[in-house]
Amino acid sequence: MYGYTLHFPAPIEAYLALHQAVLQVLAEDGGGEGLLVHVAYPTDRGFDLTEVWESREHLDAFNREVLPKAMSRAGLPVDGPRPAPDEFTPAAVMTPRAFNSDART
Repeated sequence: MYGYTLHFPAPIEAYLALHQAVLQVLAEDGGGEGLLVHVAYPTDRGFDLTEVWESREHLDAFNREVLPKAMSRAGLPVDGPRPAPDEFTPAAVMTPRAFNSDART
């Protein structure tokens, strides 16, 4: 497994716009295989995003095949700098049931 957290100095609304675009790309083209956990939340600096994937290769495929399309759709620059991830190797992941939130802050 592979996990990471990114810290973005942007409002949570930027994340919500990108999240909607990702969901649209996934519905149209598929992708996202290997994602186990995805959590985003506002912070006093902007927002954080934490994900756990089955492998780094699954994340790399998502970043190559899905993310650029979604960023373009959301009107975000595709080639801009990205924050450095805080990487970790999960000891365990529990997902008792599937849950998809459209919660807004």
